[in-house]
Amino acid sequence: MLKRISSQNLRVGMFVVEYGDGSFDCPRVRLDRQLESMADVEAVRRESKEAMVDMALSRISPETAPPESEGLSSIPPFLPRGTLGPEPMISLAEELRVARAVYNKSLDFMSRFLRDVKLGRATSAGEAELVAGEIGASAARNHKAASSLSITRSHGYVTNHSVNVAFLAAALGVRLALPESHLRTLTLAALLHDVGKALLPDAVLHKPGKLTVEEYALVKRHPQDGHDLLAVQHLFSRDVLDAVRDHHESRDGTGYPGGKAGEEINPFAHYLSILDVYDALISYRTYRRALTPFQALKFLYANRETRFSTPHLLAFIRFIGIYPVGSFVRLADGCYGLVTDFHEDKPDAPRVKVVFDKRLRPMRPVTVDTAQGNGGARVVELGLNPKDYHLNTELFFP
Repeated sequence: MLKRISSQNLRVGMFVVEYGDGSFDCPRVRLDRQLESMADVEAVRRESKEAMVDMALSRISPETAPPESEGLSSIPPFLPRGTLGPEPMISLAEELRVARAVYNKSLDFMSRFLRDVKLGRATSAGEAELVAGEIGASAARNHKAASSLSITRSHGYVTNHSVNVAFLAAALGVRLALPESHLRTLTLAALLHDVGKALLPDAVLHKPGKLTVEEYALVKRHPQDGHDLLAVQHLFSRDVLDAVRDHHESRDGTGYPGGKAGEEINPFAHYLSILDVYDALISYRTYRRALTPFQALKFLYANRETRFSTPHLLAFIRFIGIYPVGSFVRLADGCYGLVTDFHEDKPDAPRVKVVFDKRLRPMRPVTVDTAQGNGGARVVELGLNPKDYHLNTELFFP
């Protein structure tokens, strides 16, 4: 039996024949398949206000659909309007003082942990959960303070990278309003995602040029090596282990180590792969200069539905913003400043703390709201990388 329903009433398990109303803006699209995940449901919802469903082929009906259980399927792969997590409980400046201390503590832990792995010594794996908990608690107080540290401290080393990705993961999890157990899993997996790299020879890990085929084959082993290394500790959940193993898998099956695709990939790893690549792109490496956050987002978006899951990627982009908190920008009048906030519905019009004049000389700070009607023509011209100007912007932030 065919039934046309509102796309808001779609449920996982329904068999959608087609969607769209036949108009120019919303043409009819033939689907003829079941919706197997919330990502499938949201994909149809974004494209059309209604859909034609074959109730006979559906596994459930809209009237009797049970609520989804608390589990992996409850991780929102998108950031729908009106369902965001709470706004920061304390100010950016206040939490940054705490977040920086947590960051330094996390960095010390990861340095010790990776060194012990490299030397074949017993590791302090049990401490990882405590560190991840502190990162999550900081993000819960002010997620923008947590996410900004990945911008101001993008150094490119494995230790910094691991901590940066963990802070990003915690901030994203808070903004997604994930259950506490999911937030803990995502943050812990992010902190430990690259532990397998400690087993790589330094000559490969820090090679300034292009890797040989043999060297790249070694690098591609690190997700599985990390999984196996952590598994023998018998301290981490299966989701943490699977997310570590799957963080280099791709949406289209071209990733490694298992060549998994789509929903074969651990749900937490969909986010982890995005955070991992984003932080790598905005960090300086021995073989290339860092991209600006905006350039990194362009790269991620160009690889949607191939390397990355589009719903997860769109959630991240809305969360991080075109000009993330902590990023360095130049305004249309030639002055320079740091982004201190942005509205998620106006990501291209952030609030900027102007700290340098046109000649990059320090000036008395002034805050500018670049949204239309809140400061006129002083709109953001482009994002920049402060390291290109030999600047430590953390001295002026927030």
